Amino acid sequence: MPGSAAFLRQQAELDGATLVQVAACLRQTVREIMPLIDTLYFKAAPLAVLECCATLEALAQEVDQDDVQTVAERMLEQVRAL
Repeated sequence: MPGSAAFLRQQAELDGATLVQVAACLRQTVREIMPLIDTLYFKAAPLAVLECCATLEALAQEVDQDDVQTVAERMLEQVRAL
């Protein structure tokens, strides 16, 4: 039933699973673009693309850890408020 503790727990679980999928997509993107970046001849130039993989990996970690934890905490807050 919407608004119940069971519903909130289920939604948090679904959101957590979705966030894990998003992090996996970000990591897959890193695996796909790294070989392209490796082919660049002018890698010594100050190119934003050179930071893409590190940035995407850091974002994936944040989504995987921080966002999943934030969703779980938010769900607990709402369950306690019932």
